[in-house]
Amino acid sequence: MRFEGKARGRKRRQVLALVACLGLLGAAAAQRPVTLSGTIVNPTGKSGTVVAWAGYFNMSPSGAVAFGEVLADGSFKFDLPAQLRGDVLHPIEAKNVCQSGGQDLRMQPSSALHILVNTLMAFDTTSTPVVAMLASSKDLLDRLAVDKHDVKPGDALGYYLYSYEPLTISGSCESADGLNVTYDVRASKGWNLISYTFEEQGGVVVGKFQTVRSLPAALTWVSLVD
Repeated sequence: MRFEGKARGRKRRQVLALVACLGLLGAAAAQRPVTLSGTIVNPTGKSGTVVAWAGYFNMSPSGAVAFGEVLADGSFKFDLPAQLRGDVLHPIEAKNVCQSGGQDLRMQPSSALHILVNTLMAFDTTSTPVVAMLASSKDLLDRLAVDKHDVKPGDALGYYLYSYEPLTISGSCESADGLNVTYDVRASKGWNLISYTFEEQGGVVVGKFQTVRSLPAALTWVSLVD
């Protein structure tokens, strides 16, 4: 009986140790750095610096969150930091997600700290910076520059969302940019992929803002210059 008790005790400790290791591995996987890569217009034909710009739901002033090298041909590859903290993180509030009609919006936890990355800026000392955004087309960006409501079925934007803790946003409302949007965000701690797609429903174009395992193939880093 004593032997069986000791054996059970050892087995229980082994199981607990394995569970603990798996938990640590899961946490590490959720907070791995995320690599940004692609090609943008480089009118200088020289290598320079590319910066990932932080954005927020409340459209507050942003700053650089990471940087890397852009080569002469416009190609780049660099990492977003695995962990972020401090003033670079801003809280999400329902009033920043919905302009109106947010009675059924559910957000847990409230005021979660976050960053949204959708914009890159590449520059050297001899030229005006080139801005690029994660979008389905330059036509979409040109339309949004004139009228933020001018979206069509098939348009899409992409974001890298960093959340300081697990975050859920669900429900529908009129978003801060005046569009009817359904939210289905189930973000883990760390970096998550977001697709913001548009489709026609009842003769009206509506948006869907959701976490995804991989970004739609149509999304690329689109430069704002030709």
